[in-house]
Amino acid sequence: MPQNPLRNLLNRLLWDSSLDINDYIIAFRSRGAPNEIEEMNASNLVRVTRDFAIFTSGGMLKLIPLHRILYVRNIKTGERLYPFKRELRT
Repeated sequence: MPQNPLRNLLNRLLWDSSLDINDYIIAFRSRGAPNEIEEMNASNLVRVTRDFAIFTSGGMLKLIPLHRILYVRNIKTGERLYPFKRELRT
């Protein structure tokens, strides 16, 4: 399977004990959300597959295709670990 930097980062957030998963926000395209962007705390991330990031939301699982993820940001430092490639239209 080819390497995917985003998938690798999300798996690292899940499994690397040196990182506090609560310090990270994951933003993704979400139809119906304000500006069509939704942010979710990385602590809601439960699994990463080849094509999806799987989150818990309101007691249910929410599957987000990896291509919809715009960025991963550290809440404390503001650092973006995975930036989107182009400006977003608001």
